[in-house]
Amino acid sequence: MTQATTNDTTSTETVPTRHPLSRQLFWLLPVALASVGICVLLFQKQAWGANAAAIISVPINIAAIVVTVLVDRGAFKTPALRKPRGKSWRMKVAVYFTAGALVLSAAFWWFQREPDPFDYMSGEVRIGYNAFQYEGWHTDKNGETGFDVALANEIQSHFEGARLKWVDLGTLDNRINALRGKWRASDGDPRQEPVKLVISNFSSTPARAEVIDFAGPYFVDIQGFLSRSDAKNIAEIPRGKVCAIKGSTTLAKLEQIHWNPVEAHSIAECVNRFKSNEVDAVSGDRSVLAGYALRVGVNPPISLGYGQERYAVGIPNNMPRLCREISKVITDFLEYGWQTTFDDTLGPVGLSDSPPPQAVEPCEPAAPWLKR
Repeated sequence: MTQATTNDTTSTETVPTRHPLSRQLFWLLPVALASVGICVLLFQKQAWGANAAAIISVPINIAAIVVTVLVDRGAFKTPALRKPRGKSWRMKVAVYFTAGALVLSAAFWWFQREPDPFDYMSGEVRIGYNAFQYEGWHTDKNGETGFDVALANEIQSHFEGARLKWVDLGTLDNRINALRGKWRASDGDPRQEPVKLVISNFSSTPARAEVIDFAGPYFVDIQGFLSRSDAKNIAEIPRGKVCAIKGSTTLAKLEQIHWNPVEAHSIAECVNRFKSNEVDAVSGDRSVLAGYALRVGVNPPISLGYGQERYAVGIPNNMPRLCREISKVITDFLEYGWQTTFDDTLGPVGLSDSPPPQAVEPCEPAAPWLKR
């Protein structure tokens, strides 16, 4: 009789306890929240996030459901998992886990949040540009004048507390560097504070948009070249005798067609080489070359027949609210001030057939990490 009782007791203790389905589903709450959070973060990365989220979300959720149900039904032999616990203990663990995930998410958002655009644009606003004195774009004549300067003044009017300060970036490469953190104009120079905007014939490209954000475009240009001959296209210029700016989209596209361009740090340096017969042509944005054509006394720049430069305002990464505010300014500028500004600044250098952009592009949504 004693032996039977003992066997009955042992048998009773080893039978897994079956819990209601509602209790099992309660355990899925933290897992579901974590899975949804991961997918939301991935969707912020437009280039590949959506595909990654779609790929990993299905197996993660299936595995979470299966494992959770198996653990709760005692399928695993680990003593810690089979040790009986009260309902209140289980509920506390789930609540603590969920609360902790929410707190961490809120803290992460807090440190990654974007400041108010009007606070960001108050006081001294450092604007990066390349002081090459492009005729019609940024020329020192009785003060700052030019197409880029006119747009910057419109931005200043929108942000009433802003005081613009133009900062010479030295090289084209610093346009991105100066938006991302401390930078140097050249080797050996002291490090400078970041700039808040870059307005300097800055072409928006997919590669650059992976690193910083853009608001615009506010001008659409095409690639061109200066030549002392009657060449009608770049094919009539000897290979290796075309000068272009280092780090420019023009140089990259010339390299793509294996033209072996001569690199220089500025259009002014290319023009000096052109004047001394070191090169036979200078290639760059047509609107920039137009002023140099007048200065050197050669034919107006000829279109390369390809390449489109979409000038936009460079802004730091992950600032969609600032982008939207600046986009409002650019939209009004395109409608009410663009043509007059063009006629006053770029018309005198020989440009007459450059229509304004139809509209600004949508601002890129913020991502919870630095792009690169």
